[in-house]
Amino acid sequence: MKLHNTCTTDQAAPSFDHEWQRRAFGLALALSEFGHYPWSEFQQSLIDTIGAWEASPEPVRGEWEYYDHWVAALEHVVDRRSILSAPEELRDHH
Repeated sequence: MKLHNTCTTDQAAPSFDHEWQRRAFGLALALSEFGHYPWSEFQQSLIDTIGAWEASPEPVRGEWEYYDHWVAALEHVVDRRSILSAPEELRDHH
């Protein structure tokens, strides 16, 4: 798998147990490559998400699921960047 030269992953060739994981990976990568955010911002969000999970009490945090953290990190960046929000000019005409 050839990734964009700005993309570094934990693994040279990521593996996925489920289709949704592959799609989440691809979506995060594509949004970065299309300039919606720098890859480093997503990486930091993922680090923060995993850190928050690790800091949670064990009974609260549940089992380790890497791609659950991936999705949470992606949601955080998408929300912070307002990627899914309609531009104001479109909202005003509804």
